[in-house]
Amino acid sequence: MNRRYLADFEISRISHRFTDVLIIGSGIAGLSSALSAAENQDLEVLVLAKGDLEESATRWAQGGIAAVVLPERTGDSLEAHIHDTIEVAAGLTDEENLRIMVSEGVDRVKGLIELGTGFDRHTDGGLQLTREGAHSFARILHRGDTTGQEIARSLVEAVLDRKNILCRPGTFAIDLLDREGACIGALVANETGELEAVWARQTILATGGAGRLYRETTNPSVATGDGLAMAFRAGAKILDLEFIQFHPTTLYLAGADRFLITEAIRGEGGVLRTKSGEAFMERFHPLADLAPRDIVSRSILEIMKETGDNKVWLDLGAIAPERIRERFPRILELSRSFGIDILSQPLPVRPSAHYSIGGISTDSHGRTSVPGLLAAGEAACTRVHGANRLGSNSLLEGLVFGHRSGIVAARAAAGIARPEPSQAVDPGGGSPAAEAAKNPGGDLDLADLLSSLKSLLWYKVGVERNGEDLSNALEQLSTWTAYPLAADFRDVESWTLQNMLQTSWLLTYCALRRRESRGVHFRADHPERDDVNFRRHMSISRADFST
Repeated sequence: MNRRYLADFEISRISHRFTDVLIIGSGIAGLSSALSAAENQDLEVLVLAKGDLEESATRWAQGGIAAVVLPERTGDSLEAHIHDTIEVAAGLTDEENLRIMVSEGVDRVKGLIELGTGFDRHTDGGLQLTREGAHSFARILHRGDTTGQEIARSLVEAVLDRKNILCRPGTFAIDLLDREGACIGALVANETGELEAVWARQTILATGGAGRLYRETTNPSVATGDGLAMAFRAGAKILDLEFIQFHPTTLYLAGADRFLITEAIRGEGGVLRTKSGEAFMERFHPLADLAPRDIVSRSILEIMKETGDNKVWLDLGAIAPERIRERFPRILELSRSFGIDILSQPLPVRPSAHYSIGGISTDSHGRTSVPGLLAAGEAACTRVHGANRLGSNSLLEGLVFGHRSGIVAARAAAGIARPEPSQAVDPGGGSPAAEAAKNPGGDLDLADLLSSLKSLLWYKVGVERNGEDLSNALEQLSTWTAYPLAADFRDVESWTLQNMLQTSWLLTYCALRRRESRGVHFRADHPERDDVNFRRHMSISRADFST
């Protein structure tokens, strides 16, 4: 667990690249930070993307982005948005950061519109707003059921239009480089697979979440916890990692990806039912189908236990067909490709891992505990979501704190010199096992290990947890990580698996440590909230395991 760098390297034998602000990740947080940092035209901003520039969790977001943009029309208010977020967050919200997100979010969303983001509008030109679970007003801006794709499009176009922003898709960040405890860039595998040192005055991690740790997930293939693992190895403080939000409704068909079925369907009138047709959510919460996501997810699992079924059904019968065609065209098309017509048939759904609430601990400007390193978006933990995220607040958080991170990084970069390679790092493996594991892979079946890892997380660190399962999972993960984390691999697939193993171990450790149920973290052996001992944010860092 204490190896500093995944790849052994000699700094004098690899290529070098220099920039002012390095941004790792190309979702809403990364691209927003790039645009704000690039406002200083004397600085160069470099954006690295693991895959295509457009490939991120942002692109797959369906429902929308929450912001109080039309209070005079809806009766909504900033205070109402704050209240709704706090009600869901199970006692752990950072109210100062929450107020920043909600208040500044209005202007940031208006800025998206100015960039050309085409949110849905009424025939009179006014913005269409919808309501989702646990929101007291309709405040969700959307573009059909492809809101994230539209936001990503407008941000990518804006970034590519800036002369002082350079983008390098297909570049994998392996580790952060540091000198005397400060981040000075990153070690990457470039587009040709060669190792390269990217030296930067300031670095922003916007690498997204870790949903791909789970067998059942809505997340894209790039959401493998790379940023969390990199930050941990660099010594950054990680916060609230145990809080993984499971989306209650993902399409559940044999052989199909777990395609997210947006909560907005229930906001428009969709109803969850058993196979026999019972609308069951009123049994579990006064808001019924619009209850918070953690309640809905656990309720579905309870119904599955009662009935012996492996899914429940989402009935759209109360929504007018023309509204379905207008509001959910992508879901309509996808469902028909699997032989389901949602205009007349219910959808088979069940929960899947969806959002990493915890992450790299930051202040209100994105600064982490490591000088020179900032973080934003799902990779970061600003504490605004507490122990449970209110739907459609994630894009807002990435937008607001990505913007703030870019501004602060640019200001800091303008005041310091670029780091020099001669002032570089000690790239030693940091583990006695490293020398014994130079063979990159040996007889290890990486595909089998990955499959086993995802199943272990799903069954033992999933929607419902207990101490015995968590202890067993942690023991198993300790065994699995011993060789792979010491090995010197030389390909992106293997480095990704190393990051997933490390992040899984940390997540499980944190879940075992929190001996209560709060928000999305439900412990069957500790089913009640314990505000005396656990109404606090819990951190972890590499220093905790130093010997």
